[in-house]
Amino acid sequence: MSTLAIQNLSVTFEENTLNEKKVLKRVDLTVENDDFICILGGNGSGKSTLLRAVLGLVPYQGHITLNGKPLDKQKPYQRARRIGVVYQDPLMGTSPNLTVAENLLLSSRAKTFLNRKANRAFLEKAKQELSEYQLGIENQLNTPCGSLSGGMRQVLTLYMATTFDAELLLLDEHTAALDPRTADKVMDITERLLVKAKRIPTLMVTHNLDFALQYGNRLVVLNDGKIVLDVRDEEKAKLDRHSLFEYYGLMFSNKD
Repeated sequence: MSTLAIQNLSVTFEENTLNEKKVLKRVDLTVENDDFICILGGNGSGKSTLLRAVLGLVPYQGHITLNGKPLDKQKPYQRARRIGVVYQDPLMGTSPNLTVAENLLLSSRAKTFLNRKANRAFLEKAKQELSEYQLGIENQLNTPCGSLSGGMRQVLTLYMATTFDAELLLLDEHTAALDPRTADKVMDITERLLVKAKRIPTLMVTHNLDFALQYGNRLVVLNDGKIVLDVRDEEKAKLDRHSLFEYYGLMFSNKD
């Protein structure tokens, strides 16, 4: 059984109006337990809309199941208990007025917030693990999250999204707002976190061709609301930046 099964998924904005736009068109996608899928596509191709549909943030037609359980009738807050997500904006994913420690405790899902002994144990473990990424987050547990750099906040959000036994992780261009050096660092930490978390099945939307080629075991390309390329493992490894860019250029020059 696939971890995530998307069947016949369609999303239409402003339906039955002059501005109607079909963003996703009968998309089928299955995600296995060990998949780290990079999703590429031009602006308006449906990449982020696909993730938003999985999260229940846009109305859609079709069916989505996670570990055999339908998501179709679950509210967004119910899905959030099962799905970790990191957005492009570093200001999302944490509560900026709360400290790093308070954000970590809220993400634990262990209902230990009023148990001081359990809190200390949880934070000590988090502090030790965060120190491995050499960003200094472990030394700022009493600092409001809003005072952290963008890179620190994204890594903190990633850490929180992989520590509550998430069944699925969604990364929506989570490095796009960062400078290139910080983005490289965050991607490296992303992979290390996923490996440490026993490879949570992951969908990562990105515009970065190099990241799409370097990371993950599978590459999916969307164009005009449809999946036009889906390769994995050895087939993905045969692609290079030049061939993918050529494919990109051809794909985007043939618009309906």
